[in-house]
Amino acid sequence: MHTLNKRFVHRIYSRFAVHFPMMYLGQTVTGQGIVRELSLVGCQALSNAPVIEGTSLSVRLALPSDLKPLVIERASVKWVKGLECGLAFGHLDERERGRLQQVLDELLARRRYNGLIRLSQTR
Repeated sequence: MHTLNKRFVHRIYSRFAVHFPMMYLGQTVTGQGIVRELSLVGCQALSNAPVIEGTSLSVRLALPSDLKPLVIERASVKWVKGLECGLAFGHLDERERGRLQQVLDELLARRRYNGLIRLSQTR
């Protein structure tokens, strides 16, 4: 008998370790938190007010390179573990999606650059 492994998730988008402040608003909850992992389609966050799996939130991310927050009008709570949660971005307008992609591109470039530094230091 085969059992489905629910712990393994195949991801097609790169996730980046970050530390970005965020605010969120739902029908029954308002809170703040820290985004710990970020991708083009979602994030993993630590929050100060518990959220409920399956609910929708409006999220504002404070980006280090911009004074204006990144606005995600609709994010779905995919999982919850205490005050940690996983959010899937449901709707980003074209401009906000472009801003998010730019941040991720910068993170990717930094990761590659840091990798080259580590290689050169080992010789």
